[in-house]
Amino acid sequence: MKEVTDFKELEKIGRAISSDVRNQIISLLKKENDVSLYRLSQLLNMQITSLKNHCRILADEGIVEMKREGKKYVIRLKKVPHVYIEEV
Repeated sequence: MKEVTDFKELEKIGRAISSDVRNQIISLLKKENDVSLYRLSQLLNMQITSLKNHCRILADEGIVEMKREGKKYVIRLKKVPHVYIEEV
């Protein structure tokens, strides 16, 4: 087991998205402009809480825009990344 002493590296642990889920979210957002979080969870057959975390990570990366309209979150695609790199 690797010992992690860098705090920036510690923050990244547990914040990774698999490339498969990332591709599914981006491809659905390409087809539909504004999608509510609930609708997106139904289309992807995922739990809302895990999908919300994935969307927050994508929002931090600048790929999607996640804003709250009333009681629901609306997800919008901002830019399409060209390359997906996943660390193992």
